[in-house]
Amino acid sequence: MLRKITRNGQLSIPKTFLNHFHLQAGDYVDIECGASAILIKPVTIEEFSPGDYEKLAAKLEQVEEEKGRSFPDSKSAREHLKKMMK
Repeated sequence: MLRKITRNGQLSIPKTFLNHFHLQAGDYVDIECGASAILIKPVTIEEFSPGDYEKLAAKLEQVEEEKGRSFPDSKSAREHLKKMMK
């Protein structure tokens, strides 16, 4: 899909793409530069309070003690930590 860059160097992402990736105003994307392409990837940023970091550190120590515990991917590991922090 052809788009024109504005004089301020801005570019609009087509609404069909935003809808496809469930992106909306205020969301974040990661922009990478390749040899001949620009890659834009949706990202999720979760903000923690200082107290949350302390809880997370304690829970991570607890998980380290769980011998043999593994997760198929980072998403399931994050979900496990979230449950532990409740």
